[in-house]
Amino acid sequence: MISMSKQLSAVIVGAGWAGEGHTKALQYTGVEVIAVCARKPEIVKQVADRLGLEQASTNWQQTLETVRPDIVALATPAALRGEVVDVATDLGCHIYCDKPLATTAEEAGHIYRLVKAADVKHAYAATHRYDPGYARLNELIQEGVIGTLREIVVTTRGRRSPSLVMPWSWMLTLDAGGGALNNGLPHLLGILQTITGGEVVRAMGEARVLTTEAPVVPDLHDYRDWLKQGGKLTRENAASLEWRPVDADNVFSALMQFRTGDTGIQTTIVFGSGQQVSGQTTGIYLYGDKGTLNVDGMFYAHKISLQLAGHDKAEVLEIPQRLKDDVPEIGDFVQNRWCALARDFVADIEGKPHQSYLTFRDGWRYQVAIEAIRDGCGWQELPN
Repeated sequence: MISMSKQLSAVIVGAGWAGEGHTKALQYTGVEVIAVCARKPEIVKQVADRLGLEQASTNWQQTLETVRPDIVALATPAALRGEVVDVATDLGCHIYCDKPLATTAEEAGHIYRLVKAADVKHAYAATHRYDPGYARLNELIQEGVIGTLREIVVTTRGRRSPSLVMPWSWMLTLDAGGGALNNGLPHLLGILQTITGGEVVRAMGEARVLTTEAPVVPDLHDYRDWLKQGGKLTRENAASLEWRPVDADNVFSALMQFRTGDTGIQTTIVFGSGQQVSGQTTGIYLYGDKGTLNVDGMFYAHKISLQLAGHDKAEVLEIPQRLKDDVPEIGDFVQNRWCALARDFVADIEGKPHQSYLTFRDGWRYQVAIEAIRDGCGWQELPN
């Protein structure tokens, strides 16, 4: 436990969207962020100046050993995290890390064992679970509104035209931690954990690669720049660019079992592609023995509906203001959710009351589930 009179300090490793987001999130909690570290001097200097940080470093190890911060935030692609965790745990730093935890289940397990042995706090930033709608669904299930929860079905489907392409980035290569499984499934599992109050215990499935190559667009700094290119590139106007191979999965289907106490909850997730039928919505369906709850939307809960068994129509349920007020509001919904996790993580470090949050144990278990789906070899029991 840290003395409550001492201001915590932090160093951020990674200067992209997540690096900025982690910085603002920790600053929101009162942590002094001293430095940001990245490979390109011009980029890291711009980010440090924009965020008002003392140091812009291209040598993360030297910075950690010199500053010796209380917290290290990891905002690099997953392939670059293992060595940082080694050094940070040796220094006794608590770690706030974006998803996925690593590129393989083996590496994720190694990282989890490091933080456990070092007895430091560790937060896993699959943060879309911090939506008031998901908190409300958990309350409704605990109240028994639909009876015993028996089955969950999750569906989402992209609508991008087949003629449009996305530029090449680390998001499109498995070695760097890219792909729909590495970056979408941790959010979904965190959301379902929040809703059910349980844990995923088994997983199986299939992943597919629909895009096999992508053009290299110069001067893309981070994920925000990558997203802005969506809708702009076609094979025709990008024909003169260098094209690189893509091996990261774009879509997947998964069967899972969640468990709450002695109750098993069969779960189906379809993360697909293709044009939706008019009126079709993505979302989460929760089937109980007395009725069904539905949330319209995937990573944010637009609308909650309840239809009881034997009733002809669904009822739209309000999300209480008290749950909305529990999520910080300093920026867009992504930033606000990084802040919510930082709030709970820092409170835990300081020995203050806090809500439970995802840790590297969750990140390790999620990576085991990801590999089970990608391997497509049948049911895989997840470790405890």
